[in-house]
Amino acid sequence: MRRGTSFALLTGLLVLLLFSVFVQVRALPAEVQRVTAVFPEVIPIEVPSVVWGVIAIACWQAVALIGLRIVVLARDHKFDPSAYGWLRAIVGCLLLFIVLVVSAFIALNVMGYGTPGVLLGLIGGGLMALIGASSLALFLGTRPFRGNYSHA
Repeated sequence: MRRGTSFALLTGLLVLLLFSVFVQVRALPAEVQRVTAVFPEVIPIEVPSVVWGVIAIACWQAVALIGLRIVVLARDHKFDPSAYGWLRAIVGCLLLFIVLVVSAFIALNVMGYGTPGVLLGLIGGGLMALIGASSLALFLGTRPFRGNYSHA
């Protein structure tokens, strides 16, 4: 990988990580507080929504951190089949996010808080994670694992 490309990828991932930390720490709790001030009927889901949001963002932060590691491996020309564990970790994070989306979808519908905008956002995020996870799983499933052994 060229230095310019790896620098751009690393910079982009770091900026996204910093932005996601800001959203996690400041923006999400403030926005939930603002919504509960305007709509007091959603106070029962105030804390669960913040907890869900923090965990969901943490899933994507883990994907970004693993992405940083993969970019460094590719830049140093060390991305070989022994690095596929990192891709499996991304699949795991995406599957955890999908579980979170499905549980939020069910909980919001059961509790009667499932507005169309929220549900469409959940469906969109879940589909994006599903496409990413299935693409990586397909890639990993079609590549035979060859370990790096000193003697064959």
